[in-house]
Amino acid sequence: MNKMITSRTGEKFYNCCIHHLGMVGAFIRETGIIEKIDEMMPKTSHNNSAHFTHGQVVALMILNGLGYTSKPLYMCHEYFRKKDVVTILGFEFKPEWFNDDVIGRTLDAMYEYGLTPLFSELAFKVLNFLGIKVSSVNIDSTSFHYHGLEQMYYENNELVPYNEPHKINITWGYSRDAHPELVQIMEQMMIDNVTGIPLFMEPENGNSNDSKAFQRMIKIFDSFKEYTDDGYVYLCGDSALYSSDNVKMMQESGIKYVTRAADGKLKIVQKFIAEHSDDKLSAIDEVNTGKIYIVEDCEVKQKWLLVHSSAAESRNEHSVERSAENELKKQNKKIAEYQKTYYSCTPDAQKEIEKFKKKCNSYCKVVKADIIEEEIPKRGRKSKVAKPDEKKEYRYRLDIQVTIDEDYCSMVKRNKSFFVIATNDVEREWEPAELLKQYKSQSRVERGFRFLKDPEFFADSIFLSKNERIQSLLTVMTLSLAVFSGLEWKLQNKMKETGTKLKNQVGKPVDKVTLRYVFQKFEEFMINIYEDGYRLFDILNDQQNKILELLGRNYQKAYGV
Repeated sequence: MNKMITSRTGEKFYNCCIHHLGMVGAFIRETGIIEKIDEMMPKTSHNNSAHFTHGQVVALMILNGLGYTSKPLYMCHEYFRKKDVVTILGFEFKPEWFNDDVIGRTLDAMYEYGLTPLFSELAFKVLNFLGIKVSSVNIDSTSFHYHGLEQMYYENNELVPYNEPHKINITWGYSRDAHPELVQIMEQMMIDNVTGIPLFMEPENGNSNDSKAFQRMIKIFDSFKEYTDDGYVYLCGDSALYSSDNVKMMQESGIKYVTRAADGKLKIVQKFIAEHSDDKLSAIDEVNTGKIYIVEDCEVKQKWLLVHSSAAESRNEHSVERSAENELKKQNKKIAEYQKTYYSCTPDAQKEIEKFKKKCNSYCKVVKADIIEEEIPKRGRKSKVAKPDEKKEYRYRLDIQVTIDEDYCSMVKRNKSFFVIATNDVEREWEPAELLKQYKSQSRVERGFRFLKDPEFFADSIFLSKNERIQSLLTVMTLSLAVFSGLEWKLQNKMKETGTKLKNQVGKPVDKVTLRYVFQKFEEFMINIYEDGYRLFDILNDQQNKILELLGRNYQKAYGV
C-alpha cells in the first residue's frame, strides 16, 4: 500500500528524479558494495577533506552509468543536479561536491589497489548475497575504441601477475565495434552462466591476441571452485579458447572446458567434419542434429559433438553463392588482362597458365586453358612479291575460361552448416542437447558486452587520457554490469519462485521480463522535496507496486512505500 500524503499547499519545494535508480541504489546498499570498497580502499590522510569515501564515489559512478542519459563522466555533476541521492543511496550529497577531481582520486586509488582483485572481490560479494553457486563460467573479450593518442609502453604483460597494477598499450588492433581508424583497449571477462554476473575482468593491450590473453585468465580459474557446491565448474568459450597451448594448459590444470573447436584454423577439425558429414545424426532440436564422438586432439582425450544446423545451411546458401559470383568476376577480370598479353614462347605461356590455376579460388574451376599461336604481323607495306626464304615469327596468348564449381559450392554450403563442440570431460555421459546447451550459454557474455557498448550506457568509447584511469573506468563499467545482472536475476528469480506474472510491452502477462523494460516503467517517478526535508513521493501504479513487492522491503522504502 502507498502512504496517503496530504498536499502541503503554500510551501516551497523542488522536484527531484528517482526513476529506476531507486532500485539500483537499493541493490547497491543491500549487497554492501560501498562498505566493501571502503574496507579495501579506506580514505587516506591526504584526502580526508573529501566529502565522499571511495565506495560512495564508485556507487555514484554506477548510478551515472546505469542512468541511460548519455551523460559523459565529466558532466556527472550536471547529471546528479536533479537526482535525490539521499533517498537513493542514503548519504548526504551536493552536486558541486562530486567533480572530476573526486572521481580522479578514486580511479587512481582503484588502480593502486589492483583492478582485477578489487573487481573479483566485489563480484563474488554480490554472488554470495544472492546465494548463487557457480556451475559454469563463460570467457570472452571485446574492444573499446579510444578518442585519444596511441599510448605504448612495450611491457610484456604476460609476465606481469594479473593482480599487480600494469599499464596497457592503447593502440590499433582488430576492432569489434567498426572503428578501425581509432586506437583501442581490450577487455577480457569471465561471466557466471546462471546470472550473467561478471566474475573476472582484466584490461588488455589494444592489439592483444585472444588465445594468448585467455591463458592468463585460465591460471586464476581455480579460485572459482570455492564458490561451487562440489568444486566442479566448467569453462565455456568460443573458438579463440581452443588452441593447442590452451587445451594442454586446461587439461594439466584440471579445468573442464566446453568450447567450439576452431574449424576455421585447425585442419584436423575441417578434416573431421569432412569425414563425418555423411554420418547419421540424431535430432537435438527443431533445427539441429548431432552425434558425439571420442577423439584425441592436442594430446588430450576429448568428446566432440558434431552439430549440423539446418538454419545455418539455409543462411550460408546465399553467402556462398555471393562469394562464388564475386570470385568469378575477379577471375574474368584477370582473364581479360591475359587476352591483351602476349608471350614470346609456348613454355612462358604454359607457365602462366599453371600460375593462374594455382591462384584460382576453389569456388571457380578452369574449363578451358589453351595457348593460341598467332603470326606476328610485319611492319610497313606488304610486299607484292612473295619471298620464299622469309622467316615467320609467332607470338602466343592465353585462351582461358572459368566457371563456378557447383560441386565445391555445394560441399562448402554443407560443411559450413556443421560445427564441432569440444569438451575434455569424457567421463560424463553427455547428451547432445545437454552439451549444445552448455556451449550456447556463451551468449551470456556476449550479451554483457552488448550492454557495455550500448550508446545509452555511454561506455562504448573512452575519453580519459591517463592510462591508469582508463583501466579503472573500465572496471567501474564492468561493475555496473554486475549490479545490473544481479538485480535482473533477483527479480526474475522472485517471479519464478512466487509464480508472479508481469505485463509486457503489449500488456500480456508473462513470467519473465528484462530489467531494461522494468526500468522504463519507473522513468517518470518523481519526488517533491520541501524546505524542511520532507519528501512527497509520486503515487505508484499496480505494476510498479508488484515489482517492488517482489524485490523486497528495501526497494519499497526507496519509493516511499
